[in-house]
Amino acid sequence: MTILNTAKRALHFLRIGLAAKKLQRTQNETERLLAKRALAGLFADARGITMKVGQLFAGTDGATPFQELVEGIEPLPLKAMIPLLEKELGQKVKSVFRSIAPAIAAASLGQVHLAELKNGDKVAVKIRYPDISDAVDAELRLVGLMPGVGPVNRWGFDLDAYKRSLRDNMQRELDYRSEAQRQDYFGRAVQVPGLQVPKVYMDLCRERVLVQSRAEGVLIDKAANWPERDRLAIGQTLVTTLFKSLFVAGEVHGDPHPGNVFYSHDPNGQALVTLLDYGCTITIAEQRRLALLKLIAGCRERNPTKPLDCFAALGFDSKKLSYIGGSLPALCQILFRPFLLNHPFNPEQWQLGQGVNDLLGDYRWWFRSAGPSDLFLLMRAFQGLIQQLQQLDVNLAWWPLLQQAVGRDLIERAMAYQLPAVELPTATALSFDQQAAKLCVRVTEGDEQRVSVAMPAEAVLDLEHLIPEDVLERIKASGKIDLKQLADSIRANGIIPRQLFVFEDGGKTYRVWLE
Repeated sequence: MTILNTAKRALHFLRIGLAAKKLQRTQNETERLLAKRALAGLFADARGITMKVGQLFAGTDGATPFQELVEGIEPLPLKAMIPLLEKELGQKVKSVFRSIAPAIAAASLGQVHLAELKNGDKVAVKIRYPDISDAVDAELRLVGLMPGVGPVNRWGFDLDAYKRSLRDNMQRELDYRSEAQRQDYFGRAVQVPGLQVPKVYMDLCRERVLVQSRAEGVLIDKAANWPERDRLAIGQTLVTTLFKSLFVAGEVHGDPHPGNVFYSHDPNGQALVTLLDYGCTITIAEQRRLALLKLIAGCRERNPTKPLDCFAALGFDSKKLSYIGGSLPALCQILFRPFLLNHPFNPEQWQLGQGVNDLLGDYRWWFRSAGPSDLFLLMRAFQGLIQQLQQLDVNLAWWPLLQQAVGRDLIERAMAYQLPAVELPTATALSFDQQAAKLCVRVTEGDEQRVSVAMPAEAVLDLEHLIPEDVLERIKASGKIDLKQLADSIRANGIIPRQLFVFEDGGKTYRVWLE
């Protein structure tokens, strides 16, 4: 039966893969919509891990058929779930509940029923699907057979570690007792104005049953139409919750798809954020929290902190990072840009992928492959936050919110934290204060200065586009300056103070340098 189950899941995986390829090839909008509907339907039928992948599509695809995976799919009948509920509770349903209603929607591992306890408390009862454990086991076996392809092989990703992380996380999600404990801890440890964490009824929670206080509200597509005051309050709550859970509690909600957050108002009309589903949370050890906070603060202040040491303490492969050690300060300025500004940050202007590609080129895969396998869950949390802020159409100042969430004492403690030593004597490991601050351009003609411009040093990554087109053509035609070789040198050695080039043309002298 197990072999048959695995074979069925493999066939479903194949169908999803073919549907995804068809969607990629389709250009006509009507055909694309039909292809999306077909793919969303396959994700929904799969439940388990496969449906979770579909929910990731929903997080980035807006109001499309994938949104159905966020709002839920067709649930199993109540009569099919009652025997399981009674078996887990060890008593009849009517002994615990005044009433329990059929589920109105279902998720990847279970479905939620609204109910009322004997004492009158209104609750939500999450019940795991009867056969979902076998289905997940089958999918995990398939994941274990997946070969490494493309960048995974070329840049040495530890695919086995990623598979173990996925397996460990899914096995933990299947045990609702573990989820109940993490939800209870999160509710006590992450106290944020405007945040609501449903109360867990620990005495009624079992491996396949979780009972919590009932939550009500709308999804983000509706809240995005609320007045600006409400949207700003929601945005501040979301940002502060992530910062406090990460740096103070050390337990981050790792499943930020839109269906896991309800938005409402309290009796005083203040916007409320209710965070649901704690099956997928990431535990961050104190050493890693302090290292990350030190990294952000060091980047912001341009102090002697070495990013390579911080990344190593976060679990990165320091040997791999040593090959791009000179670029790490500049990379941090791209990765942590929202924290470096003193004014509200517009997520729409954060071209993160493009910035990393401009700096590292193909070596961006070297950086990604150096990261620990559990980092993708934390990155998913940040990605979910950015998507929520974009949907709400709000811009917030991140650094003041971080200070407010963690407190000045913790920031100072992180800045004083002594990082574990990294023994790489041949590595180029620049500190933040060694990086150039300005890119300078000066044009003189004879004894007269025609142009003198200074801009942030990071602009050197886009140097070719900064040079006037006619001058650029003459530079290339001269054969004296190899701009590609110059860009490669910057990637290898970092954005450090140096003269980049001097070019003389038609009586004019062009001097470009970093200082």
